[in-house]
Amino acid sequence: MSESIANRDEPADGVPWVTRAFALSFGPAASIAGTIGIFVAAWAARALLDPMLPPGFPFLTFFPAVVLTAFLFGLRAGILSAILCGAVAWYFFIPPVHSMRLEGAEVALGLYVFVVATDLALLHGMRVANLRLREERRLGLELAAAKERAAQELEERAAELRAAFDALRESEIKTHLATQTAGIGIWQWHVPSGRIHGDDTMLALYGMNAEPGEALTLDDYIARIHPDDVPEQQRVLIETVRRGAGSTREFRIYRGDDGRLRHLRAVEVARAGADGRTEWVVGTNLDITDEKERENHIRLLLGEVNHRAKNLLAVVLSVAKQTRGTDHKAFLKNFAARIQSLSAGQDLLVKNAWRGVGLGALIEAQLGHFKDLLGERILLEGEDLPLSASAVQTLGMTLHELLTNASKYGALSGEAGQVRLAWQRSGAAGAERFVMTWTETGGPVPQPSDHRGFGSVVTGDMVRSTLEAEVVSSFAPTGFTWRLECALAHIIETEEV
Repeated sequence: MSESIANRDEPADGVPWVTRAFALSFGPAASIAGTIGIFVAAWAARALLDPMLPPGFPFLTFFPAVVLTAFLFGLRAGILSAILCGAVAWYFFIPPVHSMRLEGAEVALGLYVFVVATDLALLHGMRVANLRLREERRLGLELAAAKERAAQELEERAAELRAAFDALRESEIKTHLATQTAGIGIWQWHVPSGRIHGDDTMLALYGMNAEPGEALTLDDYIARIHPDDVPEQQRVLIETVRRGAGSTREFRIYRGDDGRLRHLRAVEVARAGADGRTEWVVGTNLDITDEKERENHIRLLLGEVNHRAKNLLAVVLSVAKQTRGTDHKAFLKNFAARIQSLSAGQDLLVKNAWRGVGLGALIEAQLGHFKDLLGERILLEGEDLPLSASAVQTLGMTLHELLTNASKYGALSGEAGQVRLAWQRSGAAGAERFVMTWTETGGPVPQPSDHRGFGSVVTGDMVRSTLEAEVVSSFAPTGFTWRLECALAHIIETEEV
């Protein structure tokens, strides 16, 4: 009894294009041929672009080739494409070219393996989720078809008994529909008089009150429909009456008792009188709000997975670029340690569904093999605070760098030094501040370095930029100190409205 709302990012049949693409099925021969074709095209494109590109882009066309192959043909084809593309890029585009020497190519190949593995894992996860979604959709369609068949059978039975049981025909329909489809409201509209009767379920769906047997008007129902849906619903109903046929609609209503917005699905059938004109319209209403919310939630999750993956890859790429040096072993060691630090924060975020990771848990995760020094040489002071996702990544990497420097050059490099990590919140409500200090004592006299490395960037520039914080580092004779101060709202998890 109101307008069907078509989702603008889906085709008319309600199946998103991504779902359609994942549903494509190819035989083994077609998958292999497609994989080889995409691989050859990527190879040719990279070869054509090679004269125009500066050094350092060996996988420019191969990354999309691996993603496209996995998207179209599945995980195995994606793995095959990743192996072929990686081998060709290694041989032809990673110096020294026309060889497959590992020396000097470790970083490029490691980054390639990490990126394609992440992409393949994400695409495989999306495929699995898509299969589940398609199965739910299939079951929903089967249920709708079963309901439609049941309704049609009831209509046919009522038509056969019309002459003898005219007075009972509508109650027969309502009785059978109610027993077979619990939770579905039944209504009947006598078109010539404009009277509408709805059962208790129907009235409850709309939050309307009526005495038993009391007739309502079409305007009473239209008043509950979302204003944006009214024109289309009226058009469909008028067309149903004119053609004497049936229709299926989806629309939104505002309940009459509590004003809540709900999504309904309506199915109706028109019945002609002795003169051949439509006399009755009989239909059902079903609340599908939960179904709509599940669909929206799935779309939100897919978008969130894509967003998180892009952010994480950007952070990893930044770490790789900043971890410079000519010593490859030292590079790999430092790079692995920083990735492990990032991974520790990532594990906490995933465990807490990307919300409210405690500062104490983050510190404990970053301490690693220094946990035995807690309470003796590493002192912690401060109340636990729920951190936002960005603060977890930033503070996690910062604490890792501070701890690494202390173990190499500072208070933890010897047997007697001590580190005190303290934090507190201060200020009036609405303008609270967060202060964290790292103080080293009892270690070697700190010596400022003329070289500005990645650790300095993380503990300085990155913290200032990400948290809009004030950061001060001091190399006093008594020991190194580091201090951070920012608005409390920049580091804590806030409740969503």
